[in-house]
Amino acid sequence: MGYQPVVSARMFSPIGRGAALRVAGTLCATLALTGITTGYPLAPARADDRQITAADQAYYSYYHLDSARAKGYTGAGVTIAIIDGPVDTSVPELAGANITDKSPCTIHATPDLTSHGTAIASLLVSNSYGIVPDATLLSYSVLDPTSRAEINCGAPSGFPTNHRLSDLSSLINHAINDGATIINLSSSASSRSEDLKWAIARSMSQGILITASVGNESRDENEDHLSWWSGVIGVSAIDTDGKLASYSSWGQGVTTTAVGGPITYHELATGTLGQDRGTSYSAPTVAGALAQARAKWPNATPNQLLQLLINTAVGHEQGWNKYGGYGAANLGGMLNTDPSQYPDENPLADKGGGSSPTPAEVRQYADGLVDPTQIAYDNSYAYRGLDESQLSNSNNVYPTHLGTSPRYHAK
Repeated sequence: MGYQPVVSARMFSPIGRGAALRVAGTLCATLALTGITTGYPLAPARADDRQITAADQAYYSYYHLDSARAKGYTGAGVTIAIIDGPVDTSVPELAGANITDKSPCTIHATPDLTSHGTAIASLLVSNSYGIVPDATLLSYSVLDPTSRAEINCGAPSGFPTNHRLSDLSSLINHAINDGATIINLSSSASSRSEDLKWAIARSMSQGILITASVGNESRDENEDHLSWWSGVIGVSAIDTDGKLASYSSWGQGVTTTAVGGPITYHELATGTLGQDRGTSYSAPTVAGALAQARAKWPNATPNQLLQLLINTAVGHEQGWNKYGGYGAANLGGMLNTDPSQYPDENPLADKGGGSSPTPAEVRQYADGLVDPTQIAYDNSYAYRGLDESQLSNSNNVYPTHLGTSPRYHAK
């Protein structure tokens, strides 16, 4: 069914997942989880530890994931990172899933935040209803106002004090360091920090795909989300009728759209089952689709996978719009269309509206010409510029090889 933008007067209110995330009063990335509670319970609240099944998840039948599984499209060999609440791997639907907590510091999260992270992980890798049950999942914990960070979430000795381990730039770079090729952030992120810019530039330079939610306020929230940045796949939400969900936000950063629920999850604080809708769930759905495609088409470049996502989207022939981007993600189409036919060019290199990093800044990063004190926890970076002061700069923790940038030696 084709994508149709719909604007409704009905709005859903975020539960305790909608405030800026701060660490000891310091803005770390202005993160705010964007799942929403709809107020549509499965049944009267009751303790329920039964295993959630595929029949409970609207997206599973919508995207014919039973057929994908039967054909072996399960994400084997792909590593996905989620930057979200912690994942409770003891819930029955995550039994046997390959999940590792790689958070670089200690965060004591609330049950609500953990419920959110567990729901995102389950959508991706649950053996019962995950989009890519054979993928490897790495989780990185964020903070909300009710969570508490240990002192080890600050900057380690030798690093600039403003490079906290709990910052979004740190979490993105740690995910790349740890081998993730797809990263999902189901949170807002209004920071415009230099270290975040260079983490995004690294992801673009090294072909790491980032999916991000765009919000649930039924308005243009482009400035408040990671989807503002170049290279990031912003995902709005549709209902199962193919129309824009009444809660979904929109904006210049939207690339595609996907079903945002309802999803069924364990509410860990109460031991009950609940239902949720939001761009929190449409974003990892697209991450899962990209993981399926990466496993199916191992010789495709990351840029070609982005091209595949756009050129197979439902309604892409109509061009881009701020509600659904290039159209609704077509999981089946991505598995049945060879991406080698598309150019090895990043279609999100310049998203308009002043998005950053620019193509020139991505090249600056790749050439090793970025001030190393602006880069946080990137284990691949070496400074190759001409600034001799970097040799004695106590805040420069990176290898420094003056004058060796490929830019100086290009023919």
